[in-house]
Order: sequence, then structure tokens, then C-alpha cells
Amino acid sequence: MRPVRHTARRRIAFWALAAVGLLISHDAVWLIQLGPGEPLAAALRGGAHGYWAAVSGGLAVVGLVTAALVARRILTLRRRAMTVGMGGRPNRSTPYAARAASAWVRLLPVVAIGFVLQENVEHAFGHGHLPGLAALVGPEYPLALPVIAAITLLGALVAGAVLTIEDELLATIRAGQRRLRAPRRLVRPMRSAVVRTAATPRAHAGRAPPPLLVPV
Repeated sequence: MRPVRHTARRRIAFWALAAVGLLISHDAVWLIQLGPGEPLAAALRGGAHGYWAAVSGGLAVVGLVTAALVARRILTLRRRAMTVGMGGRPNRSTPYAARAASAWVRLLPVVAIGFVLQENVEHAFGHGHLPGLAALVGPEYPLALPVIAAITLLGALVAGAVLTIEDELLATIRAGQRRLRAPRRLVRPMRSAVVRTAATPRAHAGRAPPPLLVPV
């Protein structure tokens, strides 16, 4: 049951990170294209973006709640690791760079696809046409893909750090629990010493005394 819960927890965290990445990527792309100020605010409030204020608030809440739950889990694992003893921490099973790269490879396409779908829906309602993949690499969005790649990379670096810390703490807890459950070694006397000691009183049993001690 615990491995299943562990996997489900990580999947939920991944999708929450993807949602926050889409939120930041969408606003960052429009910020770069329009610049800060009234044009950006007007574009995100009106037209096909009329829904975005409520969605942005919801995604922000999801991100904050997820961050709080992740921090709580890390603190809980750290307390458990301190309880069983932090000595002799095991080596990392997977390097941090590999974890971050794996997270980025999965996060980048999810956010990119979400951005393309979002822009196509907005164009369909606001302009009556579908830009398709041009929403990601077309002349109307020249920096969309680089911006999404940069933002998802930052998210993957954070995710890699969290996963590395979590797995190290879990390995430390498992090692400490095995150490606490290991049976103590009982020191027993050597069998040869016991046999020799027991045989000593019978060493001269049944033997006659020396001739010089026999009375004449």
C-alpha cells in the first residue's frame, strides 16, 4: 500500500507542477510579447482571456497547497530520520542531475501541449480560427517555446531537488529501521572451554595413588 501511495503522491505533485508551469509560461509569453503595463493587463482581461483571471487564481491556489504539502512531507521525513539516527546515510541511488533531466523531459512536452491547446481554444472563441502548432513556433509567438523551456527547466530543477531529498530521507529511515530491528549478537562461552572444564574433575578418577604414598 505504501509504494502505491508514494507513487500517487508524486504523480499528483507532477501535475500540480505542470499546471503552475502552464500558468507562469502563459503569462510570461504574453508579457514578453506585449511588455508590462496596460496592454498586457487589457489582453489578459478581455477578449478570449476573460476566463484567465479565475483560472489563474485557482492554479495559484493549487501551487501553494502543493508546495505546503511537499514541505510538510519533507519535514515529517526529516523528523523520522532524526529519530532513527542520521549516521551512515546511504549513497544516492540516482544523481540529482539525472532526476532533474528526467523531470524536465516529462514536464516540457506536457506544458507545451497545454499551451498549444489553450491558445487554440482562445483563438477559436476570440478570432474564429485555429493556429495549430503555430501557437508554439509560429510568427505570432516567436519566443513561446524558449520561454516554456526555460520555465519548465526551473520547475524540473526544483522537482529534482525535492525528489533527491525525499529519497535520501526515505533510505535513511529504512536503514535506521533495519539497524534497530537487527538481533543483538549473544556472546556464548566456547564449547571447548566448557567441555574441558567439565572433564577436569574426572581427569584422575579411578586411578591408584603413586607408590611412594602407599603405606607399607
